[in-house]
Amino acid sequence: MKIPLLSKINKKIGLDLGSKTTRIWIEGKGVVVQEPTCMAIDNLNIIAVGAEALEMEGRVSDAIKVIYPVRNGEIYDDRAIKAYLKILLNKWVGSTLMLNPIIMVSVPASSSQADREIITEIIYDLGAAEVYTIAQPLAASIGAGVPIADASGSFFLHLGEGVVEGVVISLGSIIALVSSELGGEYFSNRLIFFLKENFSLNISKSASEEIICEIISVNKRNSREKMIGGQDSKTESPKEIMISSADLMSETVNLMNKTEELLRNLLSKMPPELTVDVIDKGLLISGGLANIDSIEDYFVEKLGIPVTVVDNPESVVIEGIATALEHLYQFKKSLGYGE
Repeated sequence: MKIPLLSKINKKIGLDLGSKTTRIWIEGKGVVVQEPTCMAIDNLNIIAVGAEALEMEGRVSDAIKVIYPVRNGEIYDDRAIKAYLKILLNKWVGSTLMLNPIIMVSVPASSSQADREIITEIIYDLGAAEVYTIAQPLAASIGAGVPIADASGSFFLHLGEGVVEGVVISLGSIIALVSSELGGEYFSNRLIFFLKENFSLNISKSASEEIICEIISVNKRNSREKMIGGQDSKTESPKEIMISSADLMSETVNLMNKTEELLRNLLSKMPPELTVDVIDKGLLISGGLANIDSIEDYFVEKLGIPVTVVDNPESVVIEGIATALEHLYQFKKSLGYGE
């Protein structure tokens, strides 16, 4: 049974549960957690979560496994994610959980009703009084300041770690959607394979992520370089080489071409009435891969419309969740939640 005026007396908590990073927002405190979505276990005993667990990967005995309970934006291991969230919430929220908070959690727009029910049930089991799910691109739009309740359409691309989603939003709803799993994790794995095949260099996942953040570019005239350390795949001895964005251009352009195809598919699904809105307002991009150098110029040239990377593209989803929770009554009304 719900307590009257529950939303006015219960603490609100936002969860951006990503394949790579989990962010937690708490009413009155802001974002208090930004941790890798992983945990280290030893014979089913949890010995570390988040950044501490990530640091153990490849540096400890085989008896300790680092697991990632969210893959491609979906819950891969129910028990693991429940344990992971319980540890983080107990650390940062503590006794607040005893007061039955209201929790909103991000999910891929393409997630099934069954998947949403799984994460909802997990969070209820952790002690929530009310649980709301919100599509990641919708939360990102709110966080970017897009007036999603307007009748005019908004064209949005969220380049997440596990899933990439393009949406058209109008009147508070996603009216067209395309998605793929060619996000940050896919690109990171492609770079690891490319360097092994072409430079005989084995690198870690963290090293590939550094490459994406620091030197990847879609501008052939803007070459960047970085010294990369790893292991020679033939001799197994330590090895360092200088890698440039030009060396990795083929992989980068291949990813951008696939993303362009996804967006063109979305444009083909768009109602004609919203085409003018897209031409006027253009495309907004969020997510970790939105930081790739010159990505705006690339899609402007390919699509012929304005393109803008939102401010703070990696954290805009949790910012949107916070805004939705701060205006929960309006959020429920605009998105058709029952009272």
